[in-house]
Amino acid sequence: MNALPLPLDIAAKARFDIAEIGYYFAQHAPEVENRFYLAFDKTIQQLSRSPALGERCRFRNPTTKGMRIWQVDGFSNYLIFYRLNGDQLEILRVLHGARDYETLFNEK
Repeated sequence: MNALPLPLDIAAKARFDIAEIGYYFAQHAPEVENRFYLAFDKTIQQLSRSPALGERCRFRNPTTKGMRIWQVDGFSNYLIFYRLNGDQLEILRVLHGARDYETLFNEK
């Protein structure tokens, strides 16, 4: 039996990340763009039902406390950074795995 999904809060930076990724696909692989959006939606719905799926992130910056990481289904190079915030799932960023996200999140 699946748990009830948590409400989602997609942060402004994550919305920008998603738009940027979509723009990249639109320019370089238009046939993949919609598939990415569908996979992202499927993945965050899965996380909203099972938020403990992701691995805990261990960054020095205290603002990242409780943050987890999970791959977009079918797009393993794209990572969702999220955490529980009260009774909702907060999507913080969506980044390509080649980015130096450790430095990004360790900045204060």
